[in-house]
Amino acid sequence: MTVELLIILTLVLGLVSYFMGRFNKVYGAVVTIIASMFVFISVGYMANDILDGSTFNYNAVKYLPVFATFTVSYLGIFFAILVTFVFAMVSFFNPFFVEKYKYPAVYNMLYIFSLAGVLGVFFTDNLMVLFFFFEFVVWSGLFIIPLGKSKKAAVSYYAFSTAGSFALLYAIFIMRDVAGTYNLYAGLASVSGTTQGTYVMILLSISAFSKLGAFPLHTWLPAAHGNAPHPFSPVLSGALVKLGAFVAILALVKLAPVGDLQSVFGSYTDATFLYASQYAVAILGAMTIVFGTLMAIRQDDAKKLLAYSSVSNGGYILVALSIGGSVGLAGGLYHIIAHALASAAAFLAIGAVSRVTGTSKMSELGGMIHKMPITYMVYLIAIISMAGIPPMGGFISKWLIFQAVIDNGLILIAVAVFFGSIGSFLYVFRPLAALFLGQELPQHKDKAKIPPFFMLLPMIILSLLIVYTGVFPNYILGFINDVMAELGVDALVIGKYTIQGPNGVLHPTLVASVFGVGVLIAFIIFIVLKKSRKVGLMDTYTAGNFIYTEELMHYSLDFYAPIERLYEKYINITEDFYKKLENKVVDFGRMVKYFFFTNKPEVTVFWIVVIIGFLLWGDL
Repeated sequence: MTVELLIILTLVLGLVSYFMGRFNKVYGAVVTIIASMFVFISVGYMANDILDGSTFNYNAVKYLPVFATFTVSYLGIFFAILVTFVFAMVSFFNPFFVEKYKYPAVYNMLYIFSLAGVLGVFFTDNLMVLFFFFEFVVWSGLFIIPLGKSKKAAVSYYAFSTAGSFALLYAIFIMRDVAGTYNLYAGLASVSGTTQGTYVMILLSISAFSKLGAFPLHTWLPAAHGNAPHPFSPVLSGALVKLGAFVAILALVKLAPVGDLQSVFGSYTDATFLYASQYAVAILGAMTIVFGTLMAIRQDDAKKLLAYSSVSNGGYILVALSIGGSVGLAGGLYHIIAHALASAAAFLAIGAVSRVTGTSKMSELGGMIHKMPITYMVYLIAIISMAGIPPMGGFISKWLIFQAVIDNGLILIAVAVFFGSIGSFLYVFRPLAALFLGQELPQHKDKAKIPPFFMLLPMIILSLLIVYTGVFPNYILGFINDVMAELGVDALVIGKYTIQGPNGVLHPTLVASVFGVGVLIAFIIFIVLKKSRKVGLMDTYTAGNFIYTEELMHYSLDFYAPIERLYEKYINITEDFYKKLENKVVDFGRMVKYFFFTNKPEVTVFWIVVIIGFLLWGDL
C-alpha cells in the first residue's frame, strides 16, 4: 500500500460515506468506522515495515501530480499512528450522534477527509504539499465545527488557523528561495544556522502556536472544542492539534536557529546550551501552562474545561521541545501520546454523558456514577493521567519534562511546570466531584444509563492504553529513541524496566505495583468495614429547616470561587485584546465598503487605479 494510494482510497471512502449518509444516516456513520480502522491498520503495517528495516518506494504508483512526493519516516509514523488511532476510536461514537446533526452526510464525509489530510501532512516531503494538506485539514474542521453549537466558534477557529497558515506559507517561500527546491528536509537544512533560519523558526513557531492553541494564539481552542459536535471534540484535542506539535518539532528540533543563551546572557544563566529563540518559546510555553490552568479552573462547562486543559498540556509540549536534548525531547514526544489518549478518553466520557442528558455543564449535572459507572472509571483514569499521577502515562511524560527543566536550571519555567501540575489536580477534580459524584438532579434521574457497548469499547481501549503507557513505557520509549535518532538527538537511556534521568532513575513498573497494593488495601477496607447508609437530600437539614429543592444543594457552581477571585480581574486580558482587534477589523471593513462598494462606479474605478499605481510604483 503506497501512501498516495492510501490517501486516495481514504478520500474515496469519504465520498462513499456522504452518499451512504444521504441514503441512511447511520450507515454513513458506520463507513467512518470502516474507513478509520482501515487507515489505522494500513499505517500500522507501514510502521511494522519500518521497524523491521524493510524499505520500499511509497510512491511506486503515480496517481497524484509528480511534485506530490511522500516518504515514510520515524517521525511521520509516530504522529500518523497516534492520530489515526484516535480517529479510529472516536469513530465508534459517530453512529450514536449522527441523528443530532443537520447535515449528517456532510459530517461523515468531512470526518474522513480530515483523516486523509493528516496523512498528507505527516508523510509528505514536499513543502507545498505539506501546506495543501495542512489547509485541507483546516477547511474540513471549519465546516464540521458549526454542526455543533456555534458558528462563531468556527469563525474564531478559521481566523487563528489562517494566521498559522500564512506563517507556514511565508516560511515555505523563504526556504524555497534559499534552497531552490520545495523539498522539506533540504529546505530546513539550507536555512539552518543562518539569519533566514531565525525567520523561518519564528514563522514556523507562529504556525505551531496557532494550531496547538498555545498562548497567546489560544482563544480559538476553547470555543472550538467546547462547541464542536461531541465526537469531533476528542478528535480536535487528541489528534488535530497535534499537527501543531509536528510543526513545532520542525521549528525547534529539525531547524537550528542563530544564537544561544550563552552569547546573550553570558554567565548569568545555567541554561547556556539552549538557543535564545528556543528559550523564548519555552517562556511562552510556561505562560501557556499557567494561563490554561487558571482558565480551566473557572469553567462550568466540562468540555471547555477539558479544552483549556488541552491549552495547558500544549504548553508542556512546547516547553519540552524547546529545551530539547534526549530527556526533554523524549518527554515532549511521550506527552504528545499521553495527552492524546487521556484527552480523547475524557472527551468521550463527557460526550457519553451529554448524549443522554443533553448538556455538559457541571452545574446542571450530578450523580452520574450511579447510572454510568464505567464512564466514570474512564474519566477517572483519564484525569489521573492528565494530572501526572502514577501509574498513568501522563506521569511518565511529566517526570521526564521535570527532569529536563530542572537539569537545565530553568527556575521560572520550573515554577510554571509545577504550578500546572498542582493546578491540574484542581480542575480535573471538579467534573469528577460535580458531574459524577455530585447529587443526582431530578431532571436526569430517568435519562442517565449505561452507554451502548460500541460506545464503551473505545473508551475502555483508551483507558487500558493509558494504564499501559504508565506501567510499561519502555517499548514506546524505544520507538521514540528511533525518532530522536532520525532527528539527530542522542537516545534516552532506558533499561528493560527503568528510565534514566539526569537526577535519578525511574522504575515505572515498581511505582505502579506500589500504587496497586495501596488500591487493593483500600478496596479490602471498603469491603470489610461497615457501609454507610445512602440517604437522599430530603434527609439533610440546616438550622432545623428542611431543604426541599435539591438544586440548592448542588455545590459545583462556583466550585473554586475563593481561588478565582484572586485573578478574575486579569484573566480576560487576551480575550479583550482580540475583541478590540475584531472591532478594528470590522471598522476597517466598513471603511472599505464605504469607499469601494458604493452605487457610484467612478469612485470604485478611481480607487482601483490608485491601488494599481501604488503596486506598480517601482516600475513606473
